[in-house]
Amino acid sequence: MLEGFLIGGGLIFAGLMLELSAGPVNWDVFRWPVNGIVLAGFLALIAIIFLLRKKAYVFHFIGTYKAAVPALVYAVVLTIIMGLTRQEVNGTWLNNMLSFWPFVLIYVYIAVILGQVVLRQVSSFRFQVSTLSHLGLFLAMTSATLGNADMQRLKMITVKGEPEWRALTSQQQVVEMPFGIELKEFVMETYDDGMPRRFASDIRIQTKTGKNIQTTVEVNKPVEVDGWKIYQYGYDTQMGAMSQYSILELVSDPWLPLVYTGIYMMLAGAILMMLRAIPWRQGVRQGRKHPKTALLLCAVVAACFFCVHHFMPILHSDTLVPALQSPWFKPHIIAYMLAYTLMASAAVIALYLLFSKQAAGQFSILNSQFSITCIGISLMTIGMLFGALWAKEAWGHYWSWDPKETWAAITWFAYLVYVHYRQIPTHRPRLAMCVLLISFVLLQMCWWGINYLPSAQGSSIHVYSMPS
Repeated sequence: MLEGFLIGGGLIFAGLMLELSAGPVNWDVFRWPVNGIVLAGFLALIAIIFLLRKKAYVFHFIGTYKAAVPALVYAVVLTIIMGLTRQEVNGTWLNNMLSFWPFVLIYVYIAVILGQVVLRQVSSFRFQVSTLSHLGLFLAMTSATLGNADMQRLKMITVKGEPEWRALTSQQQVVEMPFGIELKEFVMETYDDGMPRRFASDIRIQTKTGKNIQTTVEVNKPVEVDGWKIYQYGYDTQMGAMSQYSILELVSDPWLPLVYTGIYMMLAGAILMMLRAIPWRQGVRQGRKHPKTALLLCAVVAACFFCVHHFMPILHSDTLVPALQSPWFKPHIIAYMLAYTLMASAAVIALYLLFSKQAAGQFSILNSQFSITCIGISLMTIGMLFGALWAKEAWGHYWSWDPKETWAAITWFAYLVYVHYRQIPTHRPRLAMCVLLISFVLLQMCWWGINYLPSAQGSSIHVYSMPS
């Protein structure tokens, strides 16, 4: 894999030179039609590399596991830096990783590798379970990145009884909207302790084309009008239920259908991968042959659900804040908790394999551990995608590189390093075990360690006040 690390190192060096000479990436340049032209050129580049793969070794190398693993390692390292530093829109270098050339080039390189893998599988008519996942990730990554410049996120302050046709950008610039919104009534319901249970805005929408719409917008229930989604964002917190104004967020995302297509393809791929990794027949046979082991496995699963019930009381809370009142909430949490349980089991097996002399050569244990990890990463993918779909309905964005999301990506990529490394015939089992343990450590940072990171305090909607 030395060649893969050299290619990645070369990209990072080239990125540093670009950062010094041209400054950070200016994503505003990639507005339509520029992003469409760039996408067409990028797809053409991938096609050319694929067609020349038999004539140039480097083109053949791109798209192999030995290229994917180093690229994923670089992505993990750079994203860890992002997760440890406070990110700012106008920050420089490590404080604005999304515009940092080395970071961008590594992710572009991963997209190129994904493109090569998909073309190889499709051209040979060898549609594998991973084909859906690879194609979905490629589609989601490219369309979300290039389409970001076309996304508009505006705030509109609507006052009761006064139609409003103007909205504000994040730079406080006024934008004339193609429709006006009049707040008819702000509605708030509270729990016994005064905390909001539900808040919503009864509004009237009037478009320039003559539409007149009476509707209600509330958290997790946006309203769509002429390509815009309207979200309940805020209100006068001092007045509470008596608020005379409501803050709405207006989001236009023309590339969303492509992103959603990629997300649902990844979701389907993760489910198929999980079903394939479960040893159904072998499990039944082994359960009959080793009833004590089967009982132990059932006990572990039962303990998992007990932990979910005990340590996540919010799942059955009667006082959820509005943002958590979503059909995506429980599936998102349960999928992640099951994934964490399986990853913990895989980590325990890794420790056993590393320090037990009797474990040498026990390929059945290695295969079982790999299956457990594949099921775990499938559930992790499902949980992550459920979270993205939930975030889009609640806050208007499916991925915002919030610190929690950043560490979720780090953990996901780290486990992908292990899965892809295990596919290399000449892989070293002990090194694979070390990668698995490092991934589990990163998982702990994603789960609870983020609460103590200074870079996440005050900037993450997933970090709550810790008891003193």
